[in-house]
Amino acid sequence: MMSQGKEYQSTLSTMDERSIVGTEKSISFLKSKYPKGSQWRLWDLHVHTPCSRMGNAFSGMEWDEYVNALESASERSGIAVIGVTDYMSIDGYEKLVIAKKDGRLKNVHLLIPNVEFRIMPQTRDGKALNLHLLIDPSDPDHIAKIKRSLKNLKFIYKGERYGCSRNELIEFARKQKSDFENDDHAYRFGIEQFKPDRTDLKKWLEEEAWLRSNCLIGIANGKDGISGLPLDGFAAIRDEMLCLCDFVFSGNPRDREHYLGKKSEVTAEDIISQYGSLKPCIHGSDAHEIEKLFQPDNERFCWIKSDPTFQGLRQILWEPEDRVHIGAVPPQPTDKSQLIRRISFSNTKNWFTQKNVELNAGLVAVIGEKGAGKTAIAELAAFAAGVPWDKKSQSSFITKGRPHLSDVKVQLKWGNGSTTSAILVDKPHLVSLPLVRYLSQDFVERLCSSDYEGHELQKAIEDVVFTRLNEIQKEGYSSFSELRKAREAASSMRREKFRGEIATLNKEIERLYQTISQRQSKVDSKKEVEKQIEDLNKQLPDATQFIDQEMFEQLQEQQNLLAGIEKNIATKTRLRREIEDVKQTYGLLKSKVESEVKEIQGKLREVGIEEDLIKRMPPIWDGTVDLSLNSKLQTIDSDITKLKGSEPEDTESKNDGTNSKTILAVTKSITELKEKVSKDEERRKRLLDLQKQISERKGTVERLEMEIKNLDTRVKKLLSKKQSQLLEIYLEFFSALKDDEAGLRDLYIPIQHAIEDLGMDKKFEIFVGYQIDFRAWLENVGRFFDRRHAGVDEKKLEIERFVESSLVPAWKKGEIEEIRAQFEKFVKLFDAESFLEKFASLKTSLVELYDWMYSTDHISLNYKIRYNETELEYLSPGTRGIALLVLYLLMDEDDTRPLIIDQPEGNLDNSSVYDQLVPYIRKAKKRRQIILVTHNPNLVVATDAEQVIIATAERSNSQSYPTIKYNPGSLEHIGKASNLGVREAVCLLLEGGEPAFKVRENRYALSK
Repeated sequence: MMSQGKEYQSTLSTMDERSIVGTEKSISFLKSKYPKGSQWRLWDLHVHTPCSRMGNAFSGMEWDEYVNALESASERSGIAVIGVTDYMSIDGYEKLVIAKKDGRLKNVHLLIPNVEFRIMPQTRDGKALNLHLLIDPSDPDHIAKIKRSLKNLKFIYKGERYGCSRNELIEFARKQKSDFENDDHAYRFGIEQFKPDRTDLKKWLEEEAWLRSNCLIGIANGKDGISGLPLDGFAAIRDEMLCLCDFVFSGNPRDREHYLGKKSEVTAEDIISQYGSLKPCIHGSDAHEIEKLFQPDNERFCWIKSDPTFQGLRQILWEPEDRVHIGAVPPQPTDKSQLIRRISFSNTKNWFTQKNVELNAGLVAVIGEKGAGKTAIAELAAFAAGVPWDKKSQSSFITKGRPHLSDVKVQLKWGNGSTTSAILVDKPHLVSLPLVRYLSQDFVERLCSSDYEGHELQKAIEDVVFTRLNEIQKEGYSSFSELRKAREAASSMRREKFRGEIATLNKEIERLYQTISQRQSKVDSKKEVEKQIEDLNKQLPDATQFIDQEMFEQLQEQQNLLAGIEKNIATKTRLRREIEDVKQTYGLLKSKVESEVKEIQGKLREVGIEEDLIKRMPPIWDGTVDLSLNSKLQTIDSDITKLKGSEPEDTESKNDGTNSKTILAVTKSITELKEKVSKDEERRKRLLDLQKQISERKGTVERLEMEIKNLDTRVKKLLSKKQSQLLEIYLEFFSALKDDEAGLRDLYIPIQHAIEDLGMDKKFEIFVGYQIDFRAWLENVGRFFDRRHAGVDEKKLEIERFVESSLVPAWKKGEIEEIRAQFEKFVKLFDAESFLEKFASLKTSLVELYDWMYSTDHISLNYKIRYNETELEYLSPGTRGIALLVLYLLMDEDDTRPLIIDQPEGNLDNSSVYDQLVPYIRKAKKRRQIILVTHNPNLVVATDAEQVIIATAERSNSQSYPTIKYNPGSLEHIGKASNLGVREAVCLLLEGGEPAFKVRENRYALSK
């Protein structure tokens, strides 16, 4: 253990900014009473008491009887917060506060005073407007402050000013009538008559600074509320009242849609412009009798997602849609087995201060200073859910802490009550598919920073997209790549065929070029031989003075005849070789076809095609083709044999003349004539030698002339034909790709539909096109250059510019004629023969240049994903991160496993996070649990995280690794004195935290 400790200390000393070392300074946090963060709870903010002096509230009921009934009803309903409502007073609230202090209403978390006013002007029915003040009860002296403020609200009657307090309201009542039985009756009458004008109320609120900053103002929307105002002439008053209010009391779904700007005819911008902000709608039972307690009409219960505190209530102003729900039940996860309720640690070796950390079902944001243990909770949760530990990861908590983590146990408790666990570091939870999707910090950084071409990112997206296909569309394959390979098998064979034909033609073209390149040397050789003949002819007269002229002429005639026979044999021999080549090619074709047919037959048997049909598949070859070729070869062989001649078997055949024009006969005749030309041996020898040299050279000239003529006619035409064939096959490759586009589009249609269904502002779109890796292609040409030649850099730049500006766009467009036009220009610009002479290294061959020019390995048919009109490969690393996360957040729709993401914002600024990522996190958290480790305030605040876990770590002198503590709570959790709440911690630990809160609080309002 000592050596391990020293080793770990050494590791800590060299760790980068992701180190797990504990923080130096100690931060004190106020423990939240609600560590699971913002949860849906039942609130009823409109419950009257017997102290309500209007509407016969709980008429004749004793106070204790009311408290008993309220307590019983709250236990049955599970009510968390009650808005204790009285007209123009907090009388009933005061008494319930005392009751709660005495141990009553134990299951009710909070009582909020709700002062209900009746103000002018009147509605169409002659009723005063209902206005409510919900007042923050967290101030220990709030009751006295409320009473003091109410007393300052004045109503003028006959020149006298009366405040909204019991004594002054009684006085106000007796000023109007003097025959009240008692003060209670006068008090009730005073309340009924106390109807201040809206302007007086507004002025009063402006003057009462404490009250205004500690209350929320609401107005009813029914006949006794804002909708009850006359339509004509009251629009300005209606707008003024709604601008004053923070919320609307209404359970009507249409009202909710209107005040949230959800109607097509009235947008959110319209509501904000007209009323100053979007207005949350809340609803209460408005109970004036026992039976109505916490029982609103039509089961329109009010559910608020927050801590049961006044700060929790304030959240509905900034999240008017997502924090309030009106209905019989609150929003709930579909599958509780897909929720992590708790993560537990045991045998921790002092790594963790607590054994259990409760988790919210929504968005859980984990924050803290560097080395505070943020990654730890994410990685350990993933490990206990079956995600393999990445031993190569540089940011892995397990990797860094491995020497001291052995036998630490991590257990997850799921929403359905089941548990999974793992023991570090070698006993993970074993499952075929991990129970969470974990995007580690290394994973996100690798895809977004190192994967420059975007291929790995595209593969990651394919994996997500594949989950959106139904079983029919998957065709039984287990991955997107397998499905695509199966779809492309036939077209892949076609493309390979074209590549093979191109390679063969390139070799043939090089051979023809090499042949044509010999023309000048042949012309020069011909001239040289002709000069030699001329010189030899000048020597003939002297050599022929003493010979038999007649015999000499016969000799020349026989020699010419021999040359003609040899030429005829050469022609037939060449023809024989060409027929043999055709025969061999024909045989290879049959063998290849038969092999491919057998392969197809095997596949047909696999898919269950009838055997009778399979047996009829092989083609029937015409046997007369081979017979005809063999017959032609036999004829040629026979002709060559005859031309060569043979010794006659009898004297009769020797004299019939049939063998006189064979090589054998003519050669014999020439030998005999040579003997007769001259008796002088030396003269004869000299003459015959001259004659032989002249004859041989004439044969050479004739051969060279024929070869030059062949080069100028047949070979050049053949070269032009082969080059045309090469271009056409090259273009056929693109035609084949174009034909395959339709099939690929069919494959990607479900994906495109899935993307369209997301309904995102920053659109993803998918399209099928050409994948052009032209940079790799251009890199290959670099190896042909010899940098010792002049103009190499200029030529290289010229090629690159043309390829990028003209050829690549044509390739990508896929129009055959445009590719033809641009590629023909490219062939002329590159000029392989000239390149070989002027720029190429000595070892470079023409076929290598042609293989490079006409190669298609860098061109493939592929689909592309665009994000916000930009292809993935051209996105910045930060935007790639957004694209990846958005796909995981939204497209992974059928996967409701918890999503754990570790610090995805590495390359993003706050504005990018806010504009492009926050909306999708907010949408995704409604259908799956998200655990997000982050140091970006917008990913915590703007996403309205349901739970924030603050990680801290301290290390004692006796311990080589830190002790980690997790402090969970909600965004609305506020601290006291030097003890920080969640909000203060966010502002302290995250740069830009305070501005993030301000932006959030003004998002749906003109100003606050």
